Amino acid sequence: MNFTTKETFLLEDQKNQEQICIQKYTNYASMASSQELKNIFQQNAQKEQEHYNTIDQLLKGQMPSMSQSGGQQQSGSQQQPDGGQKPGSQQSGNQMQMKSIGQSFQSQGSSGYSNSDKDLCTDMLMTEKFVSGAYDTAIFEFRDPQIRSILNHIQKEEQQHGETIFKYMESNGMYQAK
Repeated sequence: MNFTTKETFLLEDQKNQEQICIQKYTNYASMASSQELKNIFQQNAQKEQEHYNTIDQLLKGQMPSMSQSGGQQQSGSQQQPDGGQKPGSQQSGNQMQMKSIGQSFQSQGSSGYSNSDKDLCTDMLMTEKFVSGAYDTAIFEFRDPQIRSILNHIQKEEQQHGETIFKYMESNGMYQAK
């Protein structure tokens, strides 16, 4: 595959955003007090890993295979995100920020939910909105319709993550859609 410089930069940005999503979901799953929320975060982290692997394959010039149902098929061993950053620099800062978010409120909300769970959900919902928007921009910038289709598929899954978090928040009194 011959990507333009801009297309390559867009894919690298998406790969870095997927890495952050994986880190956040993984860390937040361990911090959540609700088992249901832990499960949501763990499932979303797995899908984000698939997204990361797909983008990584594209950057390596490989066309990822898509299954009939629209999900990603994994080939070979799972790759761990490296992000191309210096060890410990971004990751430790992100982990410290995530810990402070999780520790910011330990009280219970008015509907019996944990305020720290609400904070984790709010952060992940904002993250998913941002990542989905970034995919939207990338989709319009790619010349190859097959690549646009792959990015569109990932964007739809990012929107599903946001919807799952929104529904969890709404059903637990954390989000009032009026």
